[in-house]
Order: sequence, then structure tokens, then C-alpha cells
Amino acid sequence: MKEFRFFENSTVIVTQTRFIVEHKVVEIKNISSAIVEPVRTYSRVQIGFMIAGIGLTLFEKSRILGLVLFSAALVYTLIAGPKYSVRINTNSGKTDSLISKDKQYIEQVVKAINSAMWIYYLMMAAR
Repeated sequence: MKEFRFFENSTVIVTQTRFIVEHKVVEIKNISSAIVEPVRTYSRVQIGFMIAGIGLTLFEKSRILGLVLFSAALVYTLIAGPKYSVRINTNSGKTDSLISKDKQYIEQVVKAINSAMWIYYLMMAAR
């Protein structure tokens, strides 16, 4: 039986039996749900600059430097904006399978996974 592809690009393929992201394969039968989940990612560098900035503001001679460091880290965090994830729930737990800044792209992948799940379960019920 030929697999129908609900979604395909250079890194993601969703068929009625498989969800493939780069080199990771998840069987559709093992997925109980797929949702769009906002993800806020902070790097250790950003957090480090914020903590250092707060620490430096405690000393009078370095207060301006502390404010600059803290402000720069905060502005970078706000400019970077949110990222979105394809969060799938399997018998192994919840996993963020694909992360992107493009919410519409993530929504397309989630819609494809949910469509594939419906088709898979309809095929199993028909047997």
C-alpha cells in the first residue's frame, strides 16, 4: 500500500503511518496527541548577563555597566521572540519534536499529524 503524504518539506514528512523529523521517526500509532506549544528559550549567556547586570548594579562604580548588561540581555530576549513547538504525546511521554519561530509552519505540521492520526485509526477500525 502506498503511503499518502499529508505534509512534506526538506526536514519533515508526515504520512498516515509515520512522522519523520530529520532522522527521527515516530509511528503515528504511538502518538496520542499533537499540539502547538509556545516555547521560551533562554540561553545560559542571556541569564548570565542578566545576573551579572543585577550584581553590578549593587556597586556604585559599576551601576551603569550593570544596567547596560541587564538591559541588553533583556532587549535581546524580547527581540528574539517566542518559538513554537510540535509537542507530541506518546506512551514514552511528551516530546517537543520540532521547534521553529514560524507559528504557521508548526500549525501546518500539527494539522498534518492530527489528520494522519484520524486516517490511521479509521483504517484500523475498518479492518
